[in-house]
Amino acid sequence: MKRSALLLAACLSGCSMFGGPKPVRPAWHGLAFAAAFDANASSALAVDVVLVRDKAVLDTLMAMSAARYFAARADLLRTYPDALSVLGVEITPGQTIRFERKRYEGERAWAALAFANYAAPGEHRVRVALDGAACLVQLNAHDFVVTAAASGAR
Repeated sequence: MKRSALLLAACLSGCSMFGGPKPVRPAWHGLAFAAAFDANASSALAVDVVLVRDKAVLDTLMAMSAARYFAARADLLRTYPDALSVLGVEITPGQTIRFERKRYEGERAWAALAFANYAAPGEHRVRVALDGAACLVQLNAHDFVVTAAASGAR
């Protein structure tokens, strides 16, 4: 009886005894990037959506601006090959690019971050919800926004 009560208490406390919550698959049916005609002073723009599987690496990335991230990207991928997956694109003003689900369907992550390599100063980093039905990265003149459709919407 005591053993069952201890097991039940461990499960009710978030199962921290068993490693806590696990990384999840992005629920997006699609991931799209749309650049305004005046995005990045009408110049091409690199954008990465980074799927992060390590909480310590997530803390490191959350402290980086996009300029620092893009300068360190190759080193980050070499140093943490099992902690990161990058969904990257180079987009020109006025262009729309869509990634189908098969591009990332096998991936799991604790979190997703989007970095846009604007020429203008700024953080240009946004956390992306993994549980939305669709995800749109809208690149504007000097910054960007990420919107995720609710899971019930399509």
